[in-house]
Amino acid sequence: MAIVDTIARIEGSVQDGGWKASGAVFNDADRLLFYQQIESWFDLYTSSGWEALPRPAFRGHLLPDPWLKTFQSSEAPWSAFIAQETMKRGEAQGIFYKHVASSPGNRHQIINMSYAKIIYELIGGHCNLMHSSEAANYDSSLWSGAFTTKTHPEGFLYLNIDLTNSTAVSEFDLKQGNFWGRLKEIADIEFYLLYVDKYNQLHYVPHPMFGASLPTATLTLTSSLLMEPLTIERRNTESVGQVRLQGTTPQGLQLSARYPSDATAGPIVQKTGYMATASGALMTAIATRMYQFENRDYTVTAKLNGAIGLMLELLDRVAITYTSSADGVAWSSKKFWISKIAVELKENFNAVTTLVLDAEF
Repeated sequence: MAIVDTIARIEGSVQDGGWKASGAVFNDADRLLFYQQIESWFDLYTSSGWEALPRPAFRGHLLPDPWLKTFQSSEAPWSAFIAQETMKRGEAQGIFYKHVASSPGNRHQIINMSYAKIIYELIGGHCNLMHSSEAANYDSSLWSGAFTTKTHPEGFLYLNIDLTNSTAVSEFDLKQGNFWGRLKEIADIEFYLLYVDKYNQLHYVPHPMFGASLPTATLTLTSSLLMEPLTIERRNTESVGQVRLQGTTPQGLQLSARYPSDATAGPIVQKTGYMATASGALMTAIATRMYQFENRDYTVTAKLNGAIGLMLELLDRVAITYTSSADGVAWSSKKFWISKIAVELKENFNAVTTLVLDAEF
């Protein structure tokens, strides 16, 4: 009896922290081993025919599900995940971090400490997933040669951690708890994104819509590309009238920030408990990001024929030209950002891509 492997779905979500895949193996379930590496590739058919080389679709690790074996056959469903799912299964110990100007006495004393540097110390020092090449990129910034991070030959996680713009902090008390949950709590403090792309690179960055220069749109969506009309969620652009942040330095100096300076229509959101250095300038940047993102005007879901989603990345910038009298929209190259991609594989080499996109502020 023939051995058959199927891939049913590949999807990525910024909110869920990364990518996962699912499928099944028929008649040879014994090949499925827990945590073995799995790679998926796809062939692209263009107007010139099939491309010569396959393209990568997913690279992760396998988690077999309970499977069924009968007298003459077996069916073994499986799911596969990338690094964020492993970190969701781990625990972080309680750690007290402290900023120092120089000469750190241990790994938890960090030169010019920021939330991004704490993220790196946690991943490098309390997790064995980091690729061995990353220590050379980050260690000197944290400890100026006083300490080096132990690397592990099995490490496969690459890093893109924004040390340049992350908020400075003098002291930080990390509570014991779920490893990924603690990373997310830090990201939420400064309204950063935390996710792993399908090539197993962890990103700790602000949303790219707040960048100084915005990238060119990778795709223009029009009605001709859609399988069905867009699902348009009209958001309340007055969700937040003002963001106010309050905090202190270890010396007791009160810090505050707000955006905008005068409240607009909508409720005032207040967050307290920030521990920062003497300057509150970066707190204003956090307040700005929170206000603008929460007041975005649309979230859109688009369904497209084919596996085009495998050629896109989370947080790609997309232009939409679309008119719908029923929805009251007439967009000409309105910009959105991809927050979720799902590709469902169908019979006869067909597929359906679903994109969820957030409007640019």
